[in-house]
Amino acid sequence: MSVAQVLATFLPYLLSAPLLPLAILAVAVLTLSTLAAADTTVQERQQQRQKEESGEAVTLTKAHALGFGFVASVGLLAMWMWSNVLGIGLFEQSRRRRRRHIGRVTLIWTMLYRCTIVYLSLLTFGLGSFVSIQQCMPGIMKRLGLEQGQQWHYNTIAGLLVMSWFWYRNSSHSWIFQDILGGFTITLMLKVLKAPSMSSPTLLLLTAFVYDVFFVFVTPYLTKSGESIMEAAATGAAMTVKENIPMLFRIPSFSPNGGEAILGFGDVVLPGILVTFLKECDARLEEDQNPAGLVSLIGIDLPKTIILQAPPCQTKKFWWRKRWSYHLTAILGYAAGLEVTFIAMMWSNKGQPALLYLVPCTIIPVVILASKRHELSLLWHGWGELESEALLVDVDKDDDDNEQRDKDGKLLESIERKPKPVTLDL
Repeated sequence: MSVAQVLATFLPYLLSAPLLPLAILAVAVLTLSTLAAADTTVQERQQQRQKEESGEAVTLTKAHALGFGFVASVGLLAMWMWSNVLGIGLFEQSRRRRRRHIGRVTLIWTMLYRCTIVYLSLLTFGLGSFVSIQQCMPGIMKRLGLEQGQQWHYNTIAGLLVMSWFWYRNSSHSWIFQDILGGFTITLMLKVLKAPSMSSPTLLLLTAFVYDVFFVFVTPYLTKSGESIMEAAATGAAMTVKENIPMLFRIPSFSPNGGEAILGFGDVVLPGILVTFLKECDARLEEDQNPAGLVSLIGIDLPKTIILQAPPCQTKKFWWRKRWSYHLTAILGYAAGLEVTFIAMMWSNKGQPALLYLVPCTIIPVVILASKRHELSLLWHGWGELESEALLVDVDKDDDDNEQRDKDGKLLESIERKPKPVTLDL
């Protein structure tokens, strides 16, 4: 089947509810959250370094990226084995052997375990959303150019939104509050977890890619029921109680048949770390094109007349003359990957791991554009090495200045101590 036939077949579904609203919601949250979380000025980068030194923010490293796959795999296997293997297996064995009391205890314990997972996720989501609104509202008001409010204003807004979501969480319109709180939660996560270079978020996405593919497509061949471990672990706990797992975006179909489209927060957060870094890269590259920004980066003293005589095109550009950004490239690739996910889902009539399509569609266009511009090495390693070299240059320069100052001081002291010739007036 050709591309035109595929589009003709699936385009009506892609442009209908709930897939189109879910795609718009995911792209809007990714765009707005990365714009709010990116440190695009020198002052914001200095504040970010202070937060990293104080422990309020975390710098994503390659060890974190590899550790994510290990920790996520262990947690998923633990959830699946307890609720779907140990609990149900012991219950079936006790029923066959007519040990009803053991079977009842095992079943009750399994149900309690599943309920604990669900209600713990609800509590975590509510508290995390409250803190996210508190932390993100001042920055959002500042970027919108609105007047800053007091802290109790933000606390009131956060409390009302969280309580509204909790009260109406099982109603037909609970998805509105859940999606709003999810957007704030993702924004705070992107503000806290920052990448110093392109290598660490790329490795994180590749690790998540392998994780999704293995636990969705490979594990059905390893289980007796033929069900994937990820699907069994995700739905096993929620089936025990009539609760919706809150760690995802939901859009209803608005049809009498019901149904809804869902997208996990991880499918936005993990690509969002890379997209936030790319937004910061665009700001740094614009600064580097300016002589003043280049001087601040490499630590060279140039006359102020050279810095002030910048071409007009570097100080003010219209939007159609601006440099094509990596941030926009990644967002467009993410949107394309999301549509490919929907097509694969309808083609196979099964749930699909979104990162299987989002990761290549987000990374590959950025790599191609950076390679064409000969900037891939700079993005891959980041500005950390350049800043460290500039810092070493400044330190060496300060040491040389101090050494020269000491020499001048000693010379002046020796001159002052040198005995003056005595002359006699006859």
